[in-house]
Amino acid sequence: MLTINFKAETLYLNSVLKETFMFKIFFLLFLFVPLVELYVLIEVGSEIGALPTILLTIVTAIIGAALMRHQGVSTMQKAQLNMAQGQLPAVEMMEGVFIFLGGLMLLIPGLITDAIGFLLLIPPVRRLFSKKLIAQRQTQYAQYKGQVYETEWTERSSDGQSIQHVRIIESGAPDKESDVIEGEVLDDDKKPNR
Repeated sequence: MLTINFKAETLYLNSVLKETFMFKIFFLLFLFVPLVELYVLIEVGSEIGALPTILLTIVTAIIGAALMRHQGVSTMQKAQLNMAQGQLPAVEMMEGVFIFLGGLMLLIPGLITDAIGFLLLIPPVRRLFSKKLIAQRQTQYAQYKGQVYETEWTERSSDGQSIQHVRIIESGAPDKESDVIEGEVLDDDKKPNR
């Protein structure tokens, strides 16, 4: 029981550390990205003028919204086709996430986020990112998933009793020990009289 509590506390601590790390990353993103965007807008505005810079930002948002809609419909059709063929549309689902992120980036005023947004809306780039992310997640899942093997067999003892043996082996990640649970089920063939 102590090891179960220890494992639960360790898992909780790991999740808290990950949440803290993610909070720091998002804080830095929300602090530095707007400052960099503002700097770039000021520099571009000083080169081409304020009105063309504002128009450029508005036009990229409009083009981005139209592209997001077109790419989203296309990806949805591919996903439906894969599902109709009995295949899991994992790549298409990831592409849908990237289309959403790309559209969101294009709606945020700024030239750097617009460039990232347009990059995410280019189908070959988006497909490459999707496949890489899926492969990375599959590798992580394969590393940490546990497998359970169960074996059963029945024997007759010398006095005619059935003995059912059960062996369950649970294996986890390579650095973890496997648990072996053995047991015997005694089954008396004699039924009680009622």
